[in-house]
Amino acid sequence: IFFFFSTGSNNTQSVIQSPSSEHRPEGESVSLHCRFTVSFDQYVMSWFQQLSNRKMTEIINIHSSSTKTEKGRYFVSHQKGNKALSLTITGLMPIDSGIYFCAVRE
Repeated sequence: IFFFFSTGSNNTQSVIQSPSSEHRPEGESVSLHCRFTVSFDQYVMSWFQQLSNRKMTEIINIHSSSTKTEKGRYFVSHQKGNKALSLTITGLMPIDSGIYFCAVRE
C-alpha cells in the first residue's frame, strides 16, 4: 500500500508533512505526521485522502481544543503546544493507497 504526501502553504499558515512517501504491507499500520503554523487561536485540522481518480475526501478532523479523536481505523493525536498532528491508520487495506494532505483552517 503506497502513501504519498503533499505540502502547501499560504499567507496565514504553513504545513510540513512527513514522511514524504511510505509503503506498507496490507494489514499493518502507518503513522503520518504534520507540523504547522497558524495566525489564529482556534482552528480545525483535517486529514484528506486523494485517490488515483483525483477525488479528494476528508477522512477525519479535530478541533484545536482536542488532543485526540478516533474514527474507525483512523486515529488522530494533536499536540497544541508543538503545533503537531499525527494520523495513524490501522489494518491497512488497498483502498488506503493514495495521497494524503494535512490541512489547518480557522
